[in-house]
Amino acid sequence: MDKENILCPGETIKELLETYHYTQQDLADKLNMDLKTVNEILNGKAVITVETAMKLEMIFNIDAIFWNNLEFNYRKALKQKEQKEILEKEYAKIKQIYKEMVIRNLVEDTKDKEKIVDNFKKFMEITTVESLEHEYYKVACRKANTKNFDIINLMVWIQIGLKKARETEIPTYNREKILSKIDDIRKLTLMPNQAKAREELINICNQCGIIVNFEKSMPRTAIYGIARWLNSTTPFIQISDRGKNISTFWFSFMHELGHIIKGRKKMCFIDMDGYTIENDINAQILRETEEYKADKFARDSLINEKEYKNFLKSIDTSKIEKKDIINFAEKIGINPCILAGRLKFDNNKYNDIILNSFNIKLEF
Repeated sequence: MDKENILCPGETIKELLETYHYTQQDLADKLNMDLKTVNEILNGKAVITVETAMKLEMIFNIDAIFWNNLEFNYRKALKQKEQKEILEKEYAKIKQIYKEMVIRNLVEDTKDKEKIVDNFKKFMEITTVESLEHEYYKVACRKANTKNFDIINLMVWIQIGLKKARETEIPTYNREKILSKIDDIRKLTLMPNQAKAREELINICNQCGIIVNFEKSMPRTAIYGIARWLNSTTPFIQISDRGKNISTFWFSFMHELGHIIKGRKKMCFIDMDGYTIENDINAQILRETEEYKADKFARDSLINEKEYKNFLKSIDTSKIEKKDIINFAEKIGINPCILAGRLKFDNNKYNDIILNSFNIKLEF
């Protein structure tokens, strides 16, 4: 229904003016209103109030209820049209991610657009889809450097974890305790069954007052992980399967743990490909500093920096051999794939056949 086809009460009044041979100024004088207000009523920009309806009854001998009903139906039709337009816009934004949510059994499968939008809003605990975009710009500290990045998809991924976090009861966060568990966490990288290792990781973190969740990455998000505080005593970490390999997973987890241990409680850290462009240079410097601290914590926790430098001096980095990686990884008690991943990153050798042979597939 186009706005042009929704007739406002003013059209009826215009017809009566012609019948009665009144001008708009005549009507303004009779209503004791200024001409501008009368013109706005005639064009649907101003509302016919109860008082105005009673005056129109006296002028045209048509019951005030008629004018009030006319006004009500007009405003109702406009509102319905507006809501329909909003529904179409919101549906267009979420229709693809809703299909993914159905696959993950997060929402019911339906073809009804209104139900799809309502179900989505209830899951996300929002009143408008647009509000998700505002929420993203409040919390993101690194922005995906990828084509077709979708903010809404990312916020859905985060919401999944936050909902699960509410159901988890843990003790108060203990920084000293989690620091004492770093070696235990490193040992988990050696477990043949990495699914079991992730279960053990959750248990260790829960005992230290940290909620951890692993969630398959959403399309068009380029998300590695997120670290934030649910309240003043409860930190939350969520890791995706981006990269599809064990090395990326363990570095991502240690990076997010670094945010909790080294970072600020009031910041939310979303780690993806690329970096945020901040208008506030001080905010940008702060975020980059926090990212540097988290990166350093992850690197040093997984592989001792001094031992790593000695290792590099002992090998030919232009032609790294498989046995070198295996021997050093065994010496420091870390999965060889993590060392191989570090070497690929440090030496920009992402296509190296030897290093890639250590890749271990990650599946959630």
